[in-house]
Amino acid sequence: MLEGRELGVSADEAVGAGKDQRPRANWKSWAGAALGLVVLGLAAWGLNRIAGQVTLADVIAEIRGTPAHLIGFAAFSTFLSYVVLVGYDWFATRHLGYKIGWGTLAAASFASFTISHTLGVTVLTGGTVRYRIYTRVGVRAADIAMIILLCGWTFWLGIIFVAGIGLIVSPGLAEPIREWVPQGLEEWTGALLLGGVVLYTLFTTVWKREFKLWRYRFSLPNGKQTLQQIVIGTVDLALAGGALYILLSQVAGTPDLLTFLVIYAVAMVSGALAHAPGGLGVFELVVVGLMPSADKAGVLAAVALFRILYTFIPFILGASLVAILEFRALRAARAAQVAGQRAKPEAAGPALPANSR
Repeated sequence: MLEGRELGVSADEAVGAGKDQRPRANWKSWAGAALGLVVLGLAAWGLNRIAGQVTLADVIAEIRGTPAHLIGFAAFSTFLSYVVLVGYDWFATRHLGYKIGWGTLAAASFASFTISHTLGVTVLTGGTVRYRIYTRVGVRAADIAMIILLCGWTFWLGIIFVAGIGLIVSPGLAEPIREWVPQGLEEWTGALLLGGVVLYTLFTTVWKREFKLWRYRFSLPNGKQTLQQIVIGTVDLALAGGALYILLSQVAGTPDLLTFLVIYAVAMVSGALAHAPGGLGVFELVVVGLMPSADKAGVLAAVALFRILYTFIPFILGASLVAILEFRALRAARAAQVAGQRAKPEAAGPALPANSR
């Protein structure tokens, strides 16, 4: 942990004495929220059009007809995805010079991701959870903000890399809107995305300087570390998207895995932009809209099961974990306060008798 101090200035200089640096909303947050409302409105419009093509009874029937072994495999893939998510925090904290135990990393990662996946507005929800957990083990507030940024960038590197490969190897994403999109656009877009990842990796390989933001100094991950980020983000995306793909495997019209992972990536990004809880409505619309040949009732049933496995159950577990950690922290604080009060009379020494003078 000590070596990480070289990456920034002192805590007083970075955050200011006595200031609370928990994530707060600013004009960028409000701008993002406005964009989210627009995306959410488009999703509501799209879902309204889809509603006339499928009934709730159809979706429920598809859910009941899903084989138990598919649900089990999807649940296992989801579990592995959350295990890989710990790698986001491991990478970020190690890059900043902190050596934090796996238990703390797992708690911070699982609690923050499960809550942000469900409630949206990642910086304010997941960021606050990380702040509460990491400050207790000595991580500076300014570094926690950098941890959040590094985790987010690892996610984006994985998204861009998978989308680039998928569009080149298995172009077909634009088939639903082919009349408006020229042939070959997918391959060119994929090449552009992959080219961007390669250029960024080369840049981080040769760039050795630190950046300075106000009084905070930081360095970009080097080329080797960037490759680690790509691997972590890609494996996470493959496992999470793979969980939904397993549930969709019995639905007629489901595309190949690579094409679907691109669809999943687009749906995840759209849901994040909407800032709706869990991307609700937006995620469904993108998945259904980009799979026009698939049975809509089957797709919506698979997404519903996926939400239970990937969002709802982990959210309950994550919220429970946060409650337990907060309870333990409160109990430890009270115990320390009581111990301090008991130590004061002993430090003052025994009182002298009145006639001792």
